Amino acid sequence: MEISTHSPRLAQAGRAGNRAWGLVAICAGMFMVTFDGVALNLALPTIRHEFNGSVSQLEWLVTAYTLPLASLLLTTGVLGDRWGARRLFIGSLLAFALTSLLCALSLSLPQLIASRMLQGMAAAGLLPMVLSLVAKSWQNPAERARAVNTLAIAGSVAIVVGPFGGGLMTQVLGWPSIFLINLPIGLLGAWLAYRHLEQTPRRRTPLDLPGAAVGTLALTALMAGLIESNTLGRTHPLVLGLVAGGIAGILAFIRIEKRVRHPVLPLALFHNRAFGAAVAGGFAFQFSCYGLLFMLAIFVQQAWQVTPLQAGLLLLPFAIALILTTLMLNPWLLKRGARWMLWVGSAWASAGGIIMLGMSTPGTWPVLVLGTVVIAIGTGIYSPTLNVVATTTVDPACAGLASGVYNTSRQIGMAMGIAILGSLVGGTVPALAGLRAGLLLVIACLLSIVVLTRRYIRE
Repeated sequence: MEISTHSPRLAQAGRAGNRAWGLVAICAGMFMVTFDGVALNLALPTIRHEFNGSVSQLEWLVTAYTLPLASLLLTTGVLGDRWGARRLFIGSLLAFALTSLLCALSLSLPQLIASRMLQGMAAAGLLPMVLSLVAKSWQNPAERARAVNTLAIAGSVAIVVGPFGGGLMTQVLGWPSIFLINLPIGLLGAWLAYRHLEQTPRRRTPLDLPGAAVGTLALTALMAGLIESNTLGRTHPLVLGLVAGGIAGILAFIRIEKRVRHPVLPLALFHNRAFGAAVAGGFAFQFSCYGLLFMLAIFVQQAWQVTPLQAGLLLLPFAIALILTTLMLNPWLLKRGARWMLWVGSAWASAGGIIMLGMSTPGTWPVLVLGTVVIAIGTGIYSPTLNVVATTTVDPACAGLASGVYNTSRQIGMAMGIAILGSLVGGTVPALAGLRAGLLLVIACLLSIVVLTRRYIRE
């Protein structure tokens, strides 16, 4: 009996296979962006020693990546709708691989900071397209939830590999190897995306260039003021001027967005209370978790005098607990619902921060491990659930723009967390006192998420 190769069942199987390989490509983009952020933290003291840099320069090294990433996400979200999410995703993957090579070849700290800025611009094209491609390629809610969870697992794998792998590569191969690993991943991901992701619809929406420019300048001024306060002092006229200018710029940005026909940040999106809560929750959680990881990476290597590899081993249980929690999340999410999972995740992470207040000397390293594991469990519950809320509460036609808004809040939170919490352990304040002040701030942010979730997010 002859079997038709054009049967609906075979065609459906072929589409499923293509989407599976396409999801691998999307996960490759998520892995690279996440891995660079986590692994580099372990290399910062080594880079500082090699280039004789300051703590403020280390903060600029991280912020040079997160600042353009946060500033351009809204614009690239619109560009994804205009040019096609698949096309922008592939171009951004290739650009990320190229700029990673530039980072690895840098011969000075200013050159490395400049290369990181270019890398952040490439990442700005990746992140909004990651969630947008998932939202547009998986229309069935259950399938989309599984795809988002798989994406979260890819990020969790990067976080697992990041601490230990970053410390090991820095100690054995040197810090440039952290960037060089992106070359094969980026090239393979671009090829898989070209072969297996379908073209996405395009919309001719005008760009809000004034809003994008004012928003970028406002964020830059605000972040510069926060970072330079570590060196110049919080009451220095330049610091106060930059912070005031950043706040004024943000107010001007909101005023522009209210008046233009096609704003880069449609304020109407926030009429959806669940989406608005997801944006605020994403900011607070990234501020807490990434700021905490940055603070711990500096603290244990400078105050406890451990090597990059030992620092990676101390943070490895965090990464393992995070991925195990994420792997087990999907059945619970479908059974208990998003609101309950968000509340439990944020409350659990808050408990981890409270445990870590018991840290002091190197002999209290079990307290660090226990606290970070508890935070990891909360993060593994909260973060992927919040991704589902952010991508399923808006019209799919606006998926690219909504993804840009959501990821912008997360990246701004990350940048501000690194700038503020990093200054507490690297400035004039004693390291242990700065660590505890930072932990209290983290706990306050996590507890605010508990209140936010209970009040604004429904099933």
